Amino acid sequence: MAVLQNIREKCGVLVIVIVGIALLAFLLGDFLSSGRIGRGDDSVIAKINGSKVEYGEWVANYNLHRTFYEIAQQGRAIDANVERSLKESAWNDVLNTYVWNKYYDEVGIGISDEELEDLLYGPTHAHNIVVQNFGLQKNENGEYDTKGAKNFFDNADDDPNYKVIADYWKKAIKEEQISSKYGNMVSKGFYTPTALAKMYYEDQTNTFDFEYAFRDYSSIKDEDVTVTDNDLMAYYTKHKKNYIEDKNNRDIEYVVFNIEPSESDINEIKQSTGGLRTEMVALEDNFLQFAQVNSSNSRPEDRRMYRDDFFINQKEVETIGFDEEFFNAEAGTTSEVVKSDNYFICARILEVANRPDSVNASHILLMPHDSITKEMCKATADSLADVLRNTKADSATFAAMAVEFSQDPGSKNDGGNLGDFTEGTMVPEFNDACFANAAGTIQVVESQYGVHIIKINSQTKPVRKVKLAILDQEIKFSDKTYEAAFQASNKFYATSVNAEDFDKCATDLGLSPRTVTRITDMNDNVIPGIDNGREIVRWTFDEERKVGDVSTVFESSARDKFLVVKLTKIREKGFTPFEDKKAEIEPEVIKQKKAEKMMAEMNGISIDEIAQKFGARTDILTNINFASFSLPGLGFIEPKVNAVASCSEVNALSAPIDGNNGVYVIKVVKKNAAPEKQDFENDKLAKMMDMSRNYLGRMNNAVTKIIKMDDRRAKFF
Repeated sequence: MAVLQNIREKCGVLVIVIVGIALLAFLLGDFLSSGRIGRGDDSVIAKINGSKVEYGEWVANYNLHRTFYEIAQQGRAIDANVERSLKESAWNDVLNTYVWNKYYDEVGIGISDEELEDLLYGPTHAHNIVVQNFGLQKNENGEYDTKGAKNFFDNADDDPNYKVIADYWKKAIKEEQISSKYGNMVSKGFYTPTALAKMYYEDQTNTFDFEYAFRDYSSIKDEDVTVTDNDLMAYYTKHKKNYIEDKNNRDIEYVVFNIEPSESDINEIKQSTGGLRTEMVALEDNFLQFAQVNSSNSRPEDRRMYRDDFFINQKEVETIGFDEEFFNAEAGTTSEVVKSDNYFICARILEVANRPDSVNASHILLMPHDSITKEMCKATADSLADVLRNTKADSATFAAMAVEFSQDPGSKNDGGNLGDFTEGTMVPEFNDACFANAAGTIQVVESQYGVHIIKINSQTKPVRKVKLAILDQEIKFSDKTYEAAFQASNKFYATSVNAEDFDKCATDLGLSPRTVTRITDMNDNVIPGIDNGREIVRWTFDEERKVGDVSTVFESSARDKFLVVKLTKIREKGFTPFEDKKAEIEPEVIKQKKAEKMMAEMNGISIDEIAQKFGARTDILTNINFASFSLPGLGFIEPKVNAVASCSEVNALSAPIDGNNGVYVIKVVKKNAAPEKQDFENDKLAKMMDMSRNYLGRMNNAVTKIIKMDDRRAKFF
C-alpha cells in the first residue's frame, strides 16, 4: 500500500523522468522532424534511415507508458498534458530503437544483470528513481538501506500492478544508464592541445589600454537614411544562411467567442442551489448521500476536493469557501449558500470531533490470495494483535513482527513504519483507525488492500475538526447562452468569405484577432486554453489550404468558446522568404547605412578631432582583453573593438570600426603581456571540461547531418 501511495504522489515527476530518460532522443525529435513526405505506407508512422516504423510499434510503446500511468495514478483522469507526455515518451522509444541503439551497439555499450541489480538496490549506486520512490537516505557511510527496494523487486511478480511498475522502472533505468554511458564516453573524448590552451590563456590575460572616440548610431535619425528594396535584398542575400526554416510552418489569426454565464444564468443557479439547500435542511438523515448525488461534482474522484470521507480542520474548511463562524457551529448546522470559485456551495456539519492533524503509525499487512481468504487473514491478524497487546510490545517487537509477517514490500523492512501522514492520506478505514484512537493503541482493520494490524506510534495535539456534507452547483452557461454564442460565431464565419471580410467583421464587432506564428504539423497546444488544437493544426496543413483562407467554426474541447481562424502565412522548410524577413532586416540595413556614413566622416582624423567635429564621446579604457565581455563605462558588447585593439600597435590610430552600437576609432596606448607560463595542464583540463558541458548539442548536430528521417506522426495524431 505504501509503495502505491508513494508512486501516486510522485508520478508527475516520474512521467517527466521517463519522457527525458532517452538523454538525446527528446532533442533529436525536434531536430529531425521534417514534415510529411510521401503518400504510401498508410500504416508507417516514420521512416528512419530507410527503415519503416509501423504505427503498431509506436502504439505498443504508448500502451506501456499509459498502463504504468494508469496504475500509478488510479482514479486520476489523463488530461491533455499527460496525453502529450505519453505520446512523446512513446516517440522517444522509437528514436532510441532506430537511432541511438545503433550507436550504443557499435561501441559495445550495454548493462549487465549484475549492474542492473546494483542500480535497483545497490547500497551505494541505487538509481535516482529508486532513491526517490523509496525515500532512501544515505547513512554516515554513504550507503542506502535498500532492503525495502530489494524486497519490492524480488516479490513484484506476486502482484500484477507491482510487476508493471517494477518492469517499467527496470526498463527506464537500463535505458537511462546506457544513454548516460554513451554521453559520458563522448564527453570524455574532448581534448585541448597545449597550443590552444596557451591561446586561451593569452586571450584572457594579455591586456591593453586604449583611447576611443565613439559615435552612437542613434545620433543620426532613421528618417535621414534612405533604404531601398535593393539594399534590403542585398543584405538578405548576403545573410541568407541565417534565415532558415527547420520545418514547414504556418501563421494564423483567430477570433474568440467566449461562452460565459450570463447574469440570468448565475441567478438561476444560485436559486437552484438555495432550493437544494432547503431540501437538505428538511432531511432527517442521509445528508451526505443527498449532497453527493445532487452536486455537480458527484463522481468519487471529483469529491476528493471536499474530502467527504474525512474530518477536516478550520484551514481546510476555509479553503473550500466557508468562514470561521460556520466552522465553529454545532453539528447539524447548515451553511448559507456561498460562492466559491466557479461554484455555489452549501454544507451541513455532520460530526464534530477533536482529532490530531498528523499521525505516525506502523502496520503489518496480510493480503488474501488464492489459497488464503480475507477471513483467514483477519483471524491471523487478531491473534498477532492479541499477542502484541498482551505483551505490551514495544516498537522493536512490532518491527520484528512486521519484518516476519507483513506483505507490504514498501514498509516491512522498515519495521512496518509508514512515517508521519495527515488525515485523508490513507484509505478511510485505515485513516479512522489512526485518527480516532489514542497513541499506543493497536487496531485490526480491513481495507481494499487486505487486513492491517496498526500500531499508532505518536500523534500531534488534537484540534477541532468537522465532517461535512457539501453540496455544490457549478456556475455554467445555459443552453440559451450557448446557442447565442454559436449563432454569433457562425454568423461571423458566414460573413467572412475571405481575409478582407474577416478583418472587417472583426473590426465591426470590436473583436481583436489574436496571432499564433510558426505552427508546425506536430503542434498540439497551439492556442492557450484550447486542448483540442490538433483540429486547427490539421486545418492549417490541409493540402488545399492557401493564405487568406478562413476556417469554419471550431469549438473548444471544454465547450466554453468558439473560434474562427484565418491562415495568414505558409512557410515551407528551407530558406525563409525575403518578404517574411523584410521588417526584421530593415533596422539592420539602416544601421549599416549609418555606419558607412560615419566611417567615411571619421576616417583619417584623430580622436580629438572626431570629438570636436561630431561631439563624439571619448575616454580611456584600461585592462581590456580579447575575451572581455563588454566595454566598461559604455556597457556595450563590442567584440570587433576588442579584436582590433588586441591586434593594434601601440599609438597607432585605427580605422573606423563599425560596432554593434556605433562607430569607434581607437588608439592603443599600452599593452601588458601575460606572465610567462610553461605549464598549461590546468588550462587544458578546464577547457576540456567546458567543452564537455556542451557535448549534447554538438552530438545532436552531428547526428542530424547523417540521419534521414521522414516523420509522419501528424498523419496519425
